[in-house]
Amino acid sequence: MDNCEVLIPEYLNFMKGVVDSEDLPLNISHEMLQQNKILKVIRKNLVKKCMELFEELAEDKENFKKFYEQFSKNLKLGVHEDSTNRKKIADLIRFQHTSASGEDQISFKEYIKSASLHRRACQEAWIGVRRPAAQGIRWQAARLVDDEETKKRESDKAKFEETDKKVEMVVISNRWSTNMERIMKAQAARDTSTMGYMAAKKHLEINSDHPIVEALRVKAEADKNDKAVKDLFMLLFETSLLSSGFSLEEPAVHASRIYRMIKLGLGSQSRRRDSAIGE
Repeated sequence: MDNCEVLIPEYLNFMKGVVDSEDLPLNISHEMLQQNKILKVIRKNLVKKCMELFEELAEDKENFKKFYEQFSKNLKLGVHEDSTNRKKIADLIRFQHTSASGEDQISFKEYIKSASLHRRACQEAWIGVRRPAAQGIRWQAARLVDDEETKKRESDKAKFEETDKKVEMVVISNRWSTNMERIMKAQAARDTSTMGYMAAKKHLEINSDHPIVEALRVKAEADKNDKAVKDLFMLLFETSLLSSGFSLEEPAVHASRIYRMIKLGLGSQSRRRDSAIGE
């Protein structure tokens, strides 16, 4: 019957002793012991005896301090698990405290008792703090956001109002860290409940000050029907999906766009090289 939780709760597993009872049946099994009403009575009495022992020990502060240093975690676990004796165990918990008496650990009851003695002094000190306010002193809240910065963000947002049907909205980035990308990728890998979110429309956050974003905006305003510009926009969107841990609906189409951009880039280099040779 070593380590038997039927007889004693887990938070009291440091207690050692012998239980002698004539009421238990001779032919016993583990299943029978778990369902035996006598064991429940024994368990209740054992816990009661332990509480009485702890309360008696708490009267001797020096010895209880040594006991608490060894088994404070068990008592805290008891507060969490034993709803019946929670109040009794909570009275045994000690808290770090600095006071004129020099005691570094006191119970919550002792703290309340000592706090009541200083309540009047605290109230008098608080009256001294409140008087300047009563005399008409006021503080003006500092503005945390510059008006010029707010106007700039609104202006940047207006430049990128037109969005693709794959994106629900485009917002100006607040420069999130890359940790969110790793979190979303990890969630998508191990939690099936995020699949619905992953399949939904996304919010594309952009840094309006980035040279690539600004260059794409200028090209789009110059010619909205330019297929190369559309491909670049889609590459930017799909690359953002990949870097954020999402999967593409049509990876083959994404690959085709990359090939076209490579071909277009190589073609531009060839034309520049031919032009240089002709000169």
